[in-house]
Amino acid sequence: MSNENQNFKKNINKSTKNNIDINENINNSFEDTDDNLQFNDTYKENLKTEENRTYSDEKSRRKKVDKPLKIFGGICIAISIVTVFFLNKSTVDTSESAKNALKNGISTSVSAGTILLSKDKDSQAKDYAITHNSNEKESKIWVWDYAGEDGDYVQVLVNGAPLGEAFMIKNKPKELIVPAVGMVQVKGIKDGGGGITYAVRYDINGTSYFNGTPEGELNTYTLTKE
Repeated sequence: MSNENQNFKKNINKSTKNNIDINENINNSFEDTDDNLQFNDTYKENLKTEENRTYSDEKSRRKKVDKPLKIFGGICIAISIVTVFFLNKSTVDTSESAKNALKNGISTSVSAGTILLSKDKDSQAKDYAITHNSNEKESKIWVWDYAGEDGDYVQVLVNGAPLGEAFMIKNKPKELIVPAVGMVQVKGIKDGGGGITYAVRYDINGTSYFNGTPEGELNTYTLTKE
């Protein structure tokens, strides 16, 4: 065999071998790719399962933590409600000054908001003439229910004109401003039960008046300067 034929044969064998190697590499590459894809899918599935387990564990942990907090919060709210109820519960003043105020219907020694009775009691309606020597043009007044709060409504009028809308009198005094000279009236609007009993204190003379009025009737306070 000539050298040329031998070289040709060698080249063919070499080429064939290279093609076989290439095919094997390609096949191996595809196999590796399939293995990698399968591995990635398995890894993702495991990761998702682990995330779900972690989320479930965290959710359970939060429930265990939140439950005592909710119970504690409920207890705090209940305590607050009870505390507010008892703090807001008005106490009847049983001092000698309070007894005299209830007897006389007028007092300079008890303050605005003083409670004389635990529940309403019929009170005789009275009008008052208030004389003072103040140079002030206006005076503060405080209006409140000196007995049990039961939904009584009154309206304050100044010189025959309403000072504002009717309001429910409560143990907590409502502050208003009226002229130092003129006519102030308290009109009974609604009786919540047991009669409309109220008190009004005038800052200009430091005096509280304990009064009552039927629905639709008025008590008149005439203020004059000496």
